[in-house]
Amino acid sequence: MIKTRFNENFIFYLLLAGISSYLLSLFLLQLFFGVLSVLWIAEKISEKKKAVTFFTILILIFGGVRLLSIAFSLHPDSSIQSLYKDALFYFSFFALSFYLKALPLEKVTKAAYVFALAALLMSLIGLILFNLKVVARTATFTTGYATFSSYIVTALGFQLVLPYSKDKKYNWILWAVGIAVMLSALITSMGRTNIALAGLLIIAALFLKKFSIKSALVVFLLTALISILSFQNNAAEIKDRVENPTALSDRDILYNAAKYLSLKRPVLGFGPRTFHDIFPYRNQLTDKGVGSWHNDFIQVYFESGLLGLLSFLLIIFVVWYYNILFLRRINDDNLANIGQAILLGFTALILSAVTAGFIDSPVLSIVFAFLIALLSSVIYHSSAFNISLIKKQN
Repeated sequence: MIKTRFNENFIFYLLLAGISSYLLSLFLLQLFFGVLSVLWIAEKISEKKKAVTFFTILILIFGGVRLLSIAFSLHPDSSIQSLYKDALFYFSFFALSFYLKALPLEKVTKAAYVFALAALLMSLIGLILFNLKVVARTATFTTGYATFSSYIVTALGFQLVLPYSKDKKYNWILWAVGIAVMLSALITSMGRTNIALAGLLIIAALFLKKFSIKSALVVFLLTALISILSFQNNAAEIKDRVENPTALSDRDILYNAAKYLSLKRPVLGFGPRTFHDIFPYRNQLTDKGVGSWHNDFIQVYFESGLLGLLSFLLIIFVVWYYNILFLRRINDDNLANIGQAILLGFTALILSAVTAGFIDSPVLSIVFAFLIALLSSVIYHSSAFNISLIKKQN
């Protein structure tokens, strides 16, 4: 088993604090995961080697390609920023991958539940801000609606799948209220892609028999009630969207620009964070504040070329492959629940990246790291469990 130099409870509560701060405070997020990363650096090399997996190697390959794209960037002054802006993502992944294996399975399970509950709390805060007309579209103080929406739909995969306690007769009602709050927050954030993804997650959870049709109807009614009341309190943005239902949010201009630039730097791209330097049609944009391609696959291609895009896609498909393989082989309900939650949440985050993005987001990139590290942890713990069980039987 992997051993840490530090007090296990300290690591556990530091981890929970980081998981709880995704939308609460960017400063706290960087502080908690920064401290966790420093502690990981101080761990014994022999122990850190034990935590290395195929996921670790793929992340290192992707990071190596990104470094090459910085070195050969057409705009090094812009790309050099990635060295410190992306550092927390990589260090957080290594730290999470290590400590989620070093902690016992019971605490890893609690971390998965805290991720879902923290998102529920952020949904409630976002709804309150929306109803008070502090924000035009549901979000929190520290993030915009796009980051908020992608984060909530990712955590919704956990909230839908992780089982509520069935010891008490009416606990399912509390579960239904929680799901309705998260769905209402998504609806009032008005991100069409993520609302559609939420619907697909519900269908998937029903297919997995995580709740009954009766529960789904209660969720639907509560969601409709909360959403209607919220839009009555704050109707300005929804009226604008109803009046302009075909608005593309400048995406047609982004896609035309992508087509124009597509073959100009195909191998290593133009360099990370060079959107402002290379975008050719800025004068045509309605929103002059657009700072990315609003699609992570296009973003990675233009920043790091085909090498970056292929390494990025390889990470995604390998995570899906091992996640499905794990679920097919595991016979432990607790681990299976976490595995299913990761599969739904990770898939939602990846699909949301088609119209938004998480690679350059200081919040969502660490969510991405957490999901992969969590999968790596449950696979590790399942292997350790099987080994210990075999030894016990012998």
